Amino acid sequence: MKTVIALCLLALVAAQNDRDAEILRNDFELDAEEGSYQADMETSNGIRMRASGISYPGAEPETGSYFVEGEYSYIDRDGNTVLVKYTADENGYQPESEILP
Repeated sequence: MKTVIALCLLALVAAQNDRDAEILRNDFELDAEEGSYQADMETSNGIRMRASGISYPGAEPETGSYFVEGEYSYIDRDGNTVLVKYTADENGYQPESEILP
């Protein structure tokens, strides 16, 4: 869930210069029984975000873990679409993109 919020904030920062941008789609599904979610968002200025995740409970609440995978994209200042795909799990946040070293 924190990842989704962070990505939404990233999308807002990227859209800072486009104050007239509108949210075109914002879908969120939560399956509390299974411990999973799916999120999908798109704005009028070309920002898109998709993520899904599931929690794996442990014996104690603090020993559980999460697995999240998703992607986000935005239009850079040169008009190119930047795509970042990622996973996040017990090994941390692992992004993949042509823009990353």
